[in-house]
Amino acid sequence: MTYKRPTSPSIAISSLLKLLGRLRFLFICRTEVTKAEMLRLVSVLVCLGALEAAVVAVPHVQLDVPHVPAPVQPVIGAVLEQRKAAEPAPVSLPLTKVEADGQRYFLGEMSVGTPGQAMTVAVDITFPLSYVPSINCSDQFCTDHKQYDSAASSTYEADGTPFELSLGQNVSGVISKDAISVAGATVSGQAFGEATAVWNSYALRAPNDGVLALGFGFSVSQEGATTIMGSMIEQGLIGQWLAGIWLGRGDAGGELTLGGLNDDRRSGELAWAPVTFNEEHQSWMASVESLAVGETSICSENCFVTALSTTPYFFMSMDAAKAVNDALGGFDIGAPGVAGLDCSTLYTLPTLEIEAAGRTLEMSPLEYTYIYTLGGGVQMCLSGFVGLPDFDDNVTVLGSLFMQKFYTAYDMDNMRVGFADSA
Repeated sequence: MTYKRPTSPSIAISSLLKLLGRLRFLFICRTEVTKAEMLRLVSVLVCLGALEAAVVAVPHVQLDVPHVPAPVQPVIGAVLEQRKAAEPAPVSLPLTKVEADGQRYFLGEMSVGTPGQAMTVAVDITFPLSYVPSINCSDQFCTDHKQYDSAASSTYEADGTPFELSLGQNVSGVISKDAISVAGATVSGQAFGEATAVWNSYALRAPNDGVLALGFGFSVSQEGATTIMGSMIEQGLIGQWLAGIWLGRGDAGGELTLGGLNDDRRSGELAWAPVTFNEEHQSWMASVESLAVGETSICSENCFVTALSTTPYFFMSMDAAKAVNDALGGFDIGAPGVAGLDCSTLYTLPTLEIEAAGRTLEMSPLEYTYIYTLGGGVQMCLSGFVGLPDFDDNVTVLGSLFMQKFYTAYDMDNMRVGFADSA
């Protein structure tokens, strides 16, 4: 059987699902800046991190919690502490910040096989199948990156199920099984994608060899193979499906924590937003109350967001991006959905406010914009709000600009995504 993503029912975000699917990057826009004061060309790389989900109503459920007599409470607390102590400790993967062609990446290392073959990977929460380039791939992306050689691994197991991640990801190959090590934790017999074809032109510029996938769910395919997180739990390497991503500011890298959260990387309590759920389409799309930049609304009801570390931008519909960028004084730079800004006005622009789980998440204009320094000290400023065609008005992608400000947690057990100020 060929592994392809399930088809979504035609509901609130069907137009988005037709276009995007589970993927990491969609296309690249390259724009030539010709203003006289610019001393050289600037590549404006719009690497589109995407999402899919079926939007369903999230009903309010009132639970009747029985009263626990006071003498019993200490006993319950002691039992919970014992269970917590018995759980395996979380593992943490350092992420290195890499700038390539004007694009920002946060990359970690994953090894595949025995002995381990080290691969540089991007962390992606949009789909559940991790993949690396195969030695059997002759495409330029594969030959320019590290390639997995199954013949060099004593723990390799053939599977052979075809897989394809299309609609911009543009990767295909076969599912194989081998030992995979992440942050010192080694999973035995893990299913992953051995990519034998990569035909995305953007991928040629990407510095990562493959992808460590943390997509919603426990299965990587309709055939039922278990995800890396699911296997880690089954094999006792971590205690729960809980992951936290911290992305540092400036030159700092980042950190991925699996099986728990690193409280030292955040300040304050997490604001937990419920994940929308549908049996056919499962993703980390969370429900929030509203998004606005100053007096300009991005979404005021039935709003959904997905936080992705694989793109820096805030992706939204073309209409929503135009409304925001017009309010910011944005001007056309020749790339649809992308707006330039007057650098001298950045300090006067309004604040981005996201209402999530009763809390207001705020970002200043210097935090939601890009400033590129060109030759001779000339600067070029870009809005972080980018419009995509066929994108629903109530869906917004929160990229690494957002995640550098807010620690982000993904909690499968409780079907929720949490946000807190980064420490």
